[in-house]
Amino acid sequence: MSMIACALALAAALASGGVSAQPDSAALTRGQVVARLDSATSDLAPSFEGQNLSGLDLSGLDFKRANLSRATLIGTKMMKAKMFGVNFDGAKASGADLSGATLDVSTMRATDFTHATLRDASMYAVIIQGVNFTDADLTGVRIIGAAQGAIFVRAKLDHADFGADPRNQPMGVMRVDLSEANLSGADLTGANMRKVKLTRALLTGANLTGADLSLAELSGANFQKIIGRSTIKGLDQAKFRDEATFDAP
Repeated sequence: MSMIACALALAAALASGGVSAQPDSAALTRGQVVARLDSATSDLAPSFEGQNLSGLDLSGLDFKRANLSRATLIGTKMMKAKMFGVNFDGAKASGADLSGATLDVSTMRATDFTHATLRDASMYAVIIQGVNFTDADLTGVRIIGAAQGAIFVRAKLDHADFGADPRNQPMGVMRVDLSEANLSGADLTGANMRKVKLTRALLTGANLTGADLSLAELSGANFQKIIGRSTIKGLDQAKFRDEATFDAP
C-alpha cells in the first residue's frame, strides 16, 4: 500500500474514533471545551459531534483527535490549534479562523468553510472530498490528499502548496487529487501544483500567474478565461494537456 493510502486510511480510522455526544444546539463555553479536551485519553477521544462552538476563541488548543462532525463553528477562532486526526465531516465553519492550524490526517467531507481563514495551515494526508472553501483565504496553505469535488470558488490560494512531496517518492507519490474540483475564480498566484490531478476540474477565470503545473494531469480540465496563462510554469510538461480546454491563443 502506498504512503498516501496508508495516511488516508489512518485519517479515516482516527476520525471515526471517539465517543459520540448527543447533538446540542446550546452553545458551549470555552471552559466546557477545555474541560472535555483535558478529560480525553489515548483510548477515548473527545466528541463535540453536532454541538455549537460558534464564536469561541479556541486558539492554540490541542483537540486530541476530536470528533467535530456536524458541529457548528461559525466564526470560531482556532488559530494555531493542533487538530491532527480531527473529524470535521459535515461541520459548519463559515467565517472560522484556522490560520496556522495543524490539520494533518483530518477529514473534512462536505464541510462548510466558506469565508473561513486557513492561512499557512497544514493539511497533510487529509480527506476533503466535497469540502466548500468558497471565498476562503488559504494563502500559503499546504494540502496533500484526496480533494475530489472540493469547492474553491474565488478562494485565495496564492502560493499554496499542492505539489507532490518528493520526500516520499520511494513509497509512492504523495499528491493532491483535485478531480472534478471547482476552482473557478480562485487566486492561484504562484501556487505549486506540481503533479496535481486536475481531471475534469473547473478553473475558469482563475488567476494562475506564476503557478507551477509541471507534470499535472489536465484531462478534461477547463482553463477558459484564466489570468496569467503565459506565466504558468511547466505547462508544456503537463500530462494530457491536449485534452484540456483553453481559450484560443
